[in-house]
Amino acid sequence: MSAQTPVDGEVLNAEATEQFNAQHLQPTSFLRIFKLNPGVTALNFVVYLIAASLGICFFVFINSSQGFVLGDIIRIPSSELGTASGSLTFYDELVSIIAVYLWGLASDRIGRRAVYGAGFFIMAIGLAGFTFPTKLYPDLLLVRLVFAVGGAASSAMMTGVLADYAAEESRGKVSGLVGLVSGCGALIALFVLLRLPPKFGDGTHGLRVTFFITAGISVAAAALMWTALQSRSRMRLAVSRSTTSSPPGSVADSERNLSTDVIMTPQPAPASLHHRKPLKTIAKEGILAGRDLRILLVRDRLSTRKKPSVLRAALMLAILVSSPEQSETHNLTVYFRKSRWVYKYYLDSGMCTAPGGPEDPDIKTHCREAYLKASVLSGIAQTFALIGAPLFGYLTDRFYRPFPILFAGLLGVLSYALVHMQSVPTQRIMFLYMILIGFAEIGLVVGSLALVTATYVPAHIRGSVAGMSSLFGAAGILLNTRLGGALFDSWVSTAPFFIMAILHVVFCLVAVAVVAVDYRNARRMLGPTTTDEPREASAVSAFGPPAGTPVLTVMRREFEKRAVKF
Repeated sequence: MSAQTPVDGEVLNAEATEQFNAQHLQPTSFLRIFKLNPGVTALNFVVYLIAASLGICFFVFINSSQGFVLGDIIRIPSSELGTASGSLTFYDELVSIIAVYLWGLASDRIGRRAVYGAGFFIMAIGLAGFTFPTKLYPDLLLVRLVFAVGGAASSAMMTGVLADYAAEESRGKVSGLVGLVSGCGALIALFVLLRLPPKFGDGTHGLRVTFFITAGISVAAAALMWTALQSRSRMRLAVSRSTTSSPPGSVADSERNLSTDVIMTPQPAPASLHHRKPLKTIAKEGILAGRDLRILLVRDRLSTRKKPSVLRAALMLAILVSSPEQSETHNLTVYFRKSRWVYKYYLDSGMCTAPGGPEDPDIKTHCREAYLKASVLSGIAQTFALIGAPLFGYLTDRFYRPFPILFAGLLGVLSYALVHMQSVPTQRIMFLYMILIGFAEIGLVVGSLALVTATYVPAHIRGSVAGMSSLFGAAGILLNTRLGGALFDSWVSTAPFFIMAILHVVFCLVAVAVVAVDYRNARRMLGPTTTDEPREASAVSAFGPPAGTPVLTVMRREFEKRAVKF
């Protein structure tokens, strides 16, 4: 007897099906630490980590080298470099805001690896053509927007693929690992790619060769994504097989239906997995996934009612909007502002001179000491962000999830506020502030990834949700870039750090509200703290946790448990 499977339309007999299940549908692990979903191989995961690292690497490279292209190739006067560079970044983010959601939506329809590969290929086109325009508008702008479209796909898929690959019990650790390799990608851009131009000649020739090399790496990465990431058909088969591991109609089966939005049938491949929902429906569900009324419903064990908690949705969105650390591009914006602050301090103090001010492309030569100071401060923050990635990954898996990200948010409030009040960037206390910023940055990166990729997001809209999260991140970048730059010029040099502190305060208030609501609900579920007769074990599932269960245990369990229904 044969069974039709969703794997590329092939028909497998019972023996072949069993063999496929044994090879692809068993839970796997990476380095015996990181648990992966059934069907995800070590090769799939390693290639995903390479993609996450290279995506950030290319972002850092093009942003860091943009000033050289504007000065050496476009020949823009040094006094106008800041405005020109800011305009390119502004339009880049405008395009990204739209593109990230569209790419996420497309990935739900055609698969993650197709979108990921297309993103790297489009980035390669943008990188290869970036040094050829001779005019800022519209030539260089159009090439930069091509790169932005590809970069948006990479950004959205970094979150979407994480949701597909990481098992729930290791989601925090996997998020920490992704944060770690992303930081390594930024370091590769700074210490490898940006040092290549002088090796191939001075000026335009060295820049063009370096951009061609980077574009070639991006093309190779695209080919790797297309061939080595998990295919959409195999992922759907893994979902269908794993969801039929319990007898239809069982309690476990019913619970799983709620979390996967799959109608269970005794057949090996449920019809719902063959049916493609209309694109409009997927888009609507992806948007509604940001609202607790649709995604973040908690099943009350004391009754059959479902209680929506809008604050939990607000927690996810607050992380995406208010956290500058959600996007590595935003990190660069923050550090760029900090470097401008250091350069401006040296220039205003008369310790160095630069014809074009802080935006002078040769300021590294004119103000060598300021450049070294800014590099040391940025390096400290990035180093401790790398150190903190596995730490926050472990804490996210080990404890009630809002606690680690709330702690990171408080660190952000403290560190950014202290930097804002600092008038002299050369004092030794700045080293401590940069350490705190590094930990705050990576803590929110890991926490936000763990929240937006959790199992309460249905598999068929994970790409759409990932795109929506990246959309909010891009909007936050855009807001801080424009407002921070304006206040830097018109108010005080540390204004961007003040904005960061305020946004972190908003996030912390939302997180505290979430914790308070969850604590109240947990206390209600536990009932009176004293009782004459303890509840029997058989009554646990119907009437809540047994007497004596710690409140934090209940809070953690209920936070991670969702009932999804569209």
